[in-house]
Amino acid sequence: MPAPITPKHREVAQRAREARGGWVLAAVYPSADSGQSAARRIPRAERMPAYHPPGTYEAYDARHDDGTAVWVRYTAGLPKPAPRPPAATYRVCDRGTSRSYEGVRIVAVTVSPDCPRCGGPRGSAVPYRFHEDGEWYVVDKWKNGCGHTDMYDGVLTEARELAQIAAEAAFTLGEEAAEAGEFSQAVTLLRALERKQRFLTARRSALLLAVAGHNEAARRVEEERTSTSGRMSARDADQFLVGLAAARASCTDCDDGLINYRARDGEFVSLRCRRCRRDVVPHA
Repeated sequence: MPAPITPKHREVAQRAREARGGWVLAAVYPSADSGQSAARRIPRAERMPAYHPPGTYEAYDARHDDGTAVWVRYTAGLPKPAPRPPAATYRVCDRGTSRSYEGVRIVAVTVSPDCPRCGGPRGSAVPYRFHEDGEWYVVDKWKNGCGHTDMYDGVLTEARELAQIAAEAAFTLGEEAAEAGEFSQAVTLLRALERKQRFLTARRSALLLAVAGHNEAARRVEEERTSTSGRMSARDADQFLVGLAAARASCTDCDDGLINYRARDGEFVSLRCRRCRRDVVPHA
């Protein structure tokens, strides 16, 4: 059991301001409860004056080799940052598991967006072209901001484990599907996952939904989870998707996710409907 760590929040807040929207490791807590509590309180600056005023910082907790890490970023006065993705997808080399050379094939894998060692954000994919066996291939390379390096073998193992969890849950699906409109398949899978895994979190649910190909459902769950400072269970995610599907079906405020109106200066403006939360690009 690692020794308790007293985080230096004033120093962390300053480093986060200097990082200008980049994620900074705040502390590593020996218990998950302590880390989760800190991650919830930082955005609200609750009993943490270093992060005043409320809403100036974002935070999340993640598994760390020595406990639970809390990562922080400063967002005040900056363009609205992109929400944290529920998963990350990379193209990697798969050379098989045999001791003899089996050749190379390129596979796309979906894994956690967090570094498996410290919980920091994984890097963005950058295409890399290489030549082997008389053929040219393109894979992704990425650099994690935390400094830890992902090896293709480790990423493949992680992807297979996640895919197996999602596949086993899908195998147990009954004939009765959830009634959740366009999210019916996602909610049905989510309920199967809940039955197989106790204390399933919304964060983990979003990752497994993305692994199973329910990408929009995964993004919406992560979006809602972030807006509630992380206090969201898999059951909450289930109810949220059911409610969102119903809201979309009954919404009369927008046109396929866009609210169109004419501004005072005569210009026509389109904004994203907050009720439907569809993937659209607001424009003026």
